[in-house]
Amino acid sequence: MIIATKVFGRRKESEEVIGWLTKPSVGDAEIEVSKVSVVSIVGHGGMGKTTLAQLIHNDDTIKRHFDKVIWACVSTTFNATTVIRNILENATWPTNGASTLDALQKILREKVDSLKFLVILDDVWEDKTDDQWGKLFAPLRGGKNGSKILLTTRMKGVAEMADQVMRGENKLLELQGLDEDDNIELFSHHAFPSCGLQDDAALKRTGEQIAKNLRGCPLVTKVVGAHLRDNMRLDYWNEFLTQSLKHFYGGSEDIMDVLKLSYYHLPPVLQTCFRFCSLFPQDYEFGKDQLVEMWVDSGLISQDAFGTQSLVDVGENYLVQLTRKSFFDLRFRVDPFGQEDRESGYYVMHDLMHDLATNVSFGECLRMVDGGSLENVPSTVRHVRVAYIHNFPMEKMKKISCLENLRTIIIVKGIPWSVEENIDILNTVEELVESSKSLRLFQTHLRHRSHFASKLAKLKHLRCIILADTRMTQESMSGVFKLYHLRKLIWRSTKIGSKQVRDVGYLDRLQYVSYKPFGGSGCSMVPVARLTSLRVLENYHITRIKGYNMSALKDLGSLRSLSVDTLENVDNQEEAKKAKMKEKKCLESLRLEWTGCNGVRSRTHELILDSLEPHANLKKLCISGFRGSRIPHWIAEPRVENLVKLDFNFCEHIEELTSLGKLLKLKDLTLSGLISLRRIGQPSNASGDGRMELFLPPSLQKLYIQQCLKLEELPLLPPSLVRLDIQEVGLIRLPRIVKLHSSTDESISSKWLDIMVRSCQRLTSLEGSLFEQKQCIQVIREMSIINCMHLESAPFPFEETNELRKIHIENCPELRLLSGAEDKLPLPSLKTLAMGWCGDLELLLLESLQVFTNLSNLSLRNCSVVESLPSADVFANLTSLRIISLIGCRNLSSLGGLRSLPRLEDLEIVNCSKLAEAGLSLTFGVSGCEEERGSFKQIKSIMIDHPALLLVEPVRSLCPTYRLQIRDGSEMLDAIEPWLLRNCTSLQYLWISKVNLESLPLSISELSSLETLRLYNSDQLRSLPNVPSSLHTLHIYSCHSELRKKASERGSLEWNKICHIPYVFIGGYYFRKGEGISEESFFQGIWEQGLMMLELKRREAINQLVF
Repeated sequence: MIIATKVFGRRKESEEVIGWLTKPSVGDAEIEVSKVSVVSIVGHGGMGKTTLAQLIHNDDTIKRHFDKVIWACVSTTFNATTVIRNILENATWPTNGASTLDALQKILREKVDSLKFLVILDDVWEDKTDDQWGKLFAPLRGGKNGSKILLTTRMKGVAEMADQVMRGENKLLELQGLDEDDNIELFSHHAFPSCGLQDDAALKRTGEQIAKNLRGCPLVTKVVGAHLRDNMRLDYWNEFLTQSLKHFYGGSEDIMDVLKLSYYHLPPVLQTCFRFCSLFPQDYEFGKDQLVEMWVDSGLISQDAFGTQSLVDVGENYLVQLTRKSFFDLRFRVDPFGQEDRESGYYVMHDLMHDLATNVSFGECLRMVDGGSLENVPSTVRHVRVAYIHNFPMEKMKKISCLENLRTIIIVKGIPWSVEENIDILNTVEELVESSKSLRLFQTHLRHRSHFASKLAKLKHLRCIILADTRMTQESMSGVFKLYHLRKLIWRSTKIGSKQVRDVGYLDRLQYVSYKPFGGSGCSMVPVARLTSLRVLENYHITRIKGYNMSALKDLGSLRSLSVDTLENVDNQEEAKKAKMKEKKCLESLRLEWTGCNGVRSRTHELILDSLEPHANLKKLCISGFRGSRIPHWIAEPRVENLVKLDFNFCEHIEELTSLGKLLKLKDLTLSGLISLRRIGQPSNASGDGRMELFLPPSLQKLYIQQCLKLEELPLLPPSLVRLDIQEVGLIRLPRIVKLHSSTDESISSKWLDIMVRSCQRLTSLEGSLFEQKQCIQVIREMSIINCMHLESAPFPFEETNELRKIHIENCPELRLLSGAEDKLPLPSLKTLAMGWCGDLELLLLESLQVFTNLSNLSLRNCSVVESLPSADVFANLTSLRIISLIGCRNLSSLGGLRSLPRLEDLEIVNCSKLAEAGLSLTFGVSGCEEERGSFKQIKSIMIDHPALLLVEPVRSLCPTYRLQIRDGSEMLDAIEPWLLRNCTSLQYLWISKVNLESLPLSISELSSLETLRLYNSDQLRSLPNVPSSLHTLHIYSCHSELRKKASERGSLEWNKICHIPYVFIGGYYFRKGEGISEESFFQGIWEQGLMMLELKRREAINQLVF
């Protein structure tokens, strides 16, 4: 999620667009075929279209109204394939390696089919042909009724083209300039540093007149205000008003002229840094460190006149100046708790600023994208960035080898798995590198073994080498370790010797070093003593060997982030003092860890930790494995008053943390494995009633306490808290939120609160806790109470909840609700309900499902009292319910009216023995199922533990199905053949464990869309059926030795069945299209194709997580 900067005006426009987007479609029920309409915001460049779209994106009404809100930047290159991929990535939906338009359309169609979505397409230009529009909109038409597309564009023709293709109930807002008062306020915000306009009457009058003449264009107003801020003389302002704005009428050319004027008033070095950014596409998100370091590494920044600042500090100052002058916008994301995450700031150029940078950087910067033209490349080009290098003819690529003044080469976006093509590309890159004698920065993401590091070794001016995914050979890297001007080195190789790692220690200008080996453990013992410019040092292992001990850190005064482990090898406080931690003024993040120690209390640990006192500038601190009984004096006093994050992990002898309340800036506190901890919090009578109570830091937002069984009570919680996570703690009661002395006595300052309580076995009641504070209940968003076996009383005032989206109550068998609870259940915001073995609550919540109108995820686990799911009438009204998980419900014998659920996507049934028994008594009659075809329901994924469940209605009628997982296929596997045939054209993924057969069902050969087949624990399997040509990946993790042997024999019957499959694993053997390959190459290939997109899957799993 993105957060726009402070916005002036636009309330009327925002409310109007939100009204259009949330207005119900006329005459169509929710479950009927969707009519997706388009809302367009049209306006000149710089008029604030993107800002308005951001306001709408972040609006709470929009979040509640739509199941999914997706932002996608489009810009000048409008290609349906690229835009759809962008939508999928921004929605965190995995593409599973799909690259063709058809495949991506199919994935998007499946994802949006059951959703009411809002897709925001920002900065669209395509108005020439409806072909690409039709391809883009085709998969979006299947969204739930009420889905919308919001687009921003400079051209009315774009909106008309989108309307023509979609043919829905479309709306258009022509965005005009800001109201005069709003524009004056915006100008004042940027033009006056800390004073208001009233401080200088003459400047106020002139400033107001300038703002009026800027025609309400927000971008120009910001840029002009920031420009004039650097010269507060009245005569200069009057000259700007009468001369520079003399012919300004608000047109596109006028706006660009003003932007150029501001650019040419920049100091030359700022102009250079700004031009460099034209290498990157529109809407590119620059990290601060990334951008500044590229400026430094490319040689754009020189030491300041007095030499008192590092090059990075100078670069950061340049970025601040460019941002203040509105050449960049600083934006922040929102963390999972709804708070603006100041650690996630990034920088974006407005599209007009990007146009300006492209214009003024011609002949200096060259951005090559997707096989674009390389004709007439000026010989003066110094910086090159290549995206999708495989789309460029290599003969054209070789033209840039003659550019003699190259300082920067960045090659991004990998290449397909094609040996021939790779050789050609790698040879071309080698030629380019070899000819670039003045190169400062080289970065590549080519994902293949290469020797071109040996070419880099000859380039003595190199400052930065990033070989992020390229596997370098050990020999080719040897020369790189002698490039003594290097500031940053990131590389990967199959292995590297200890001598070469020691050579890294001689690169005394290095500020960042990272080595990630392909296979093997590599060598972590880098001698750092001479690397006095290091800014980041991760996982530094302390030894007792000279050069690898604590004293090796003493001269590393530039460190910003330091992670040290094996502190047990530090023998005394004198040795610890040699690290000179307190002198490291730049250090912001520090991790100190003792590993491999016994559990005996250690006075030595206390003295050593006292001696490792960091500078007061420290912001993040983690202490792990500490065996002392008291915290260091520099935390207790405290001397690190700037801490915002503090972690204590497995410090087994600490009994009290009573000084934490003094850390006034602390936002994030984690206490894990403090098995002796009995008391936390700062004593105070701040409540005003004369009593001494314990308090936590007043700015605390996240509190995690785990495995602290002696901790019986928590202090009052601050009103700023947004996350409370308590697991395996000896609490006898939950805490309350401290009262604020305001108009509402118990108001809290956070927007919402997430609560997790797990495995607190001494907890018997929630009475007297924050659950009885009305203002707290109103902002609870997620509530999880799990494995509290003795919890009896829970006064949940559900009627007070406004934001509750998730309830997860499990393994609380003694739970008894207070009388009247059944009348307090309408929860319109609830999306996830997970429960199991939770006393009175099971049947109460299940029987009340019909009131949870926005429920999307239902999970029942070990609910022994449940015999049947609700009726068809109940399920028919749950139009948002997409995921159902039934685990361990041993008395469940009927799925009730599940057939009537309109949008079921994922169904899991495991360990429901009576339901499986019901399936065992049935047979699969194909003819009978044909008669019911009219009532079939599409589903994406089914996970079961017994094949017989496929015979139970309505599971047997769920068609088409895309994924099937069977955890135990030891019985009745042949009985599922009719089900497989029913889904033969749709099933893409089949996963079966415990295959108790010598051969698989022949119906597998009929699965014409099958892409992945995984078999586990198939020890008797001796042969395979003919597999469909669509199969891309075959994994058989255990099988009979006969199959393993035959599959590896070229020309054998079994080999012929698998030789066309790109990726095959059978009983320890790896194949690609019949050729035996190494495990490393196998998984590298799968990753190359995108089949192991673990991060996207992880994020998707988090979004859907129930248990």
